[in-house]
Amino acid sequence: MQPKKSDKRWIRLAKQWFRFLIMSSFALEVVSIFVSTVTGSVLLSHGEQVAKKMVGYVAPLELLHHHHEFEYLTIQIGFLQGLFNWLVAVALEQIIPKEKETKSAQRMNKCMAACIVTLCIWIQAFYNHHLGFYSDYTHVLKRYAVLFMKRYVLCWPIRPLALLYIPSTFASLVLAWRAFNTKPEEDDD
Repeated sequence: MQPKKSDKRWIRLAKQWFRFLIMSSFALEVVSIFVSTVTGSVLLSHGEQVAKKMVGYVAPLELLHHHHEFEYLTIQIGFLQGLFNWLVAVALEQIIPKEKETKSAQRMNKCMAACIVTLCIWIQAFYNHHLGFYSDYTHVLKRYAVLFMKRYVLCWPIRPLALLYIPSTFASLVLAWRAFNTKPEEDDD
């Protein structure tokens, strides 16, 4: 599913976005699993301390939100955004024209892509309705950005790994920019 020189612009973009979304979906799901496993292990290894902290909380989720908000949001965002990225990638894959595809197959693929987009919208509405600590997913993302910056970028003393992950983040952004802005003339069919 790599872009070809002869592809129309929208097909090139759809193929690029497909690859980006499918890989980012995988990465986000791995992050969600990793952080939930580590957070669960931390909570389980401090049983008595966690039980004492539970006093005053109606539910364990309130304790998690209050004392481990960053981890809670990482798990929530990693799972939900990973799911969205995967679903949108599948929808994109459906609408990208294939060689020797019949008219009925094209119409069915567009129908399936529309169904997947509708499903994403419904999942978003369901998620927003069931949020307890935030007004909607946008609020979740904003809060996460603030917590991330405080914990990993604007902290003192500086975290040693920041010397690696901050430049790595910028390098990734530059490479993404270059990937999405590669001209068709630079590709060989």
